[in-house]
Amino acid sequence: MNTPTYLCRAIAVIVVFSAAASLSLAQESLSKERPKPKAPEAPKPAMVEKRALSIGLVTLFNPVVTNDVETGFKLPTVSSCCPGYEGTSGSGIAIGAELMLPLSDALELGARIAYQTSSATFSAVEPTTVRVGNSAVKTTIDHSLSTNVSSLFLEPTLNYLLTRGIYLSGGLRLGTITGGMYDQVEKFTDASIPYDFETNRNAKDQEIPFLSGFQLGAVIGLRTLIELGPSLSVMPEISYAPMFTSIVSDASWTASPLRIGASILLNVTKLETVSTPIAP
Repeated sequence: MNTPTYLCRAIAVIVVFSAAASLSLAQESLSKERPKPKAPEAPKPAMVEKRALSIGLVTLFNPVVTNDVETGFKLPTVSSCCPGYEGTSGSGIAIGAELMLPLSDALELGARIAYQTSSATFSAVEPTTVRVGNSAVKTTIDHSLSTNVSSLFLEPTLNYLLTRGIYLSGGLRLGTITGGMYDQVEKFTDASIPYDFETNRNAKDQEIPFLSGFQLGAVIGLRTLIELGPSLSVMPEISYAPMFTSIVSDASWTASPLRIGASILLNVTKLETVSTPIAP
């Protein structure tokens, strides 16, 4: 047998073994169980960052403080020949700290503690007749009472969302008078009249007597929310705070401020799950 014959036989054997191996692998592959498809992952719930509470500082300017007094008002125990002062207006400022807690999407609970100062000047003109030499001269006496009162207030409020970013705010004012000083001046309108008043009727930097230990009032106003970032916002406001109690215990004298100012608030946020059309 020659060499080509042996080579042909060898090639034939290799082909047979290759075909047998391929058939065996194919049968083994068909006999194996196909892998099950993986179940789709459940969608993750949608999360949103919401404000949990806000804390900050507030500054208010009181351009008008309405001072209402009873007829014939005078400071108790203070010497004066004034027949009585009438109501007047003054001004003041207030500074403090504030906390706001959301109760729902449209309602927030607020609490503010503020130190307030207000000043006012009461005046009255009294007709009189004095003797100058041998003549009776008709003239007037100018009465002036300048006051400066400081107080501390706690203001719990509810803030209702009227429309986007605009809140109606209302609540109570509870506080106390922390101090008060007055200056009193009585003089003739005509400076040429050669008379003066007793020293105790012209007083400077004196403490207001019988300051009230308790103050009660209300507050109502409008506020708007301006977001400066995810954790910082500012709330300008205009409000009116009518008072129901007197500044002094032995006379009727209330001071009700109209206030313009703003709060700077630091927002504390938290993540909450929200419903979606796909995964309610």
